[in-house]
Amino acid sequence: MKFIKGMTWGWVGIRGQWATDEAKHSMKEMKERLAINWTAIAFQGLQETAQSTEIKYKEGNVVSDDEIYWAINDAKQLGLSVCLKPVVNCTDGTWRAHINFFDLDVPCEPKWSDWFTSYEEFILYYAKIAEETGCEMFCIGCEMVQSDRREHQWRELIRKVREVYSGIVTYNCDKYQEGQVKWWDAVDVISSSGYYPIDSWDEQIKRIRKVVNKWNKPFFFMEAGVQVALVHQ
Repeated sequence: MKFIKGMTWGWVGIRGQWATDEAKHSMKEMKERLAINWTAIAFQGLQETAQSTEIKYKEGNVVSDDEIYWAINDAKQLGLSVCLKPVVNCTDGTWRAHINFFDLDVPCEPKWSDWFTSYEEFILYYAKIAEETGCEMFCIGCEMVQSDRREHQWRELIRKVREVYSGIVTYNCDKYQEGQVKWWDAVDVISSSGYYPIDSWDEQIKRIRKVVNKWNKPFFFMEAGVQVALVHQ
């Protein structure tokens, strides 16, 4: 796999904002000004709350299939490799890392099994589009911290993704979670959101390197940034 020098495009898209002259201009400017060779085309499916079990992705403000096809095609025309990255968000504003249910399925309560059934449908739908359009990489999830412990469900999802998608498979874990995921062997590439204090990056890289060496997998930061303190005088 070639070195990844990339940037996310499209986050967080609203239906009707993609496949426009403005969107085309932003893609072109991103490629030329940042000299990138990859882009993560990222968009959302929506569930109402962190305890909802239905993910909606074909209606409302979610970007349309036509817009997704357009974005992939435009990126490829610019010579970019593409990681297709569908992400689930909560419409009430709760961060997706807090999506969580009882470990044991309990009658009359929302269940992991119901949620993963909906999430699987969501992810496989776009995995098929990634295969059809020749996306070089597919991201099966982003910062799903509370679900990371559900090893069996993630392994089963990855198995099903590989039945419909032949490219590189990754999972974008959250900051500090690189060592918590127990199923890195099932993906091709480890990726994470590297949002660390500006003075701790050397320490974090040393920690992450141990994880990468343990699993013997390539690694990249799907997202990255620094936390800085602002001093007012």
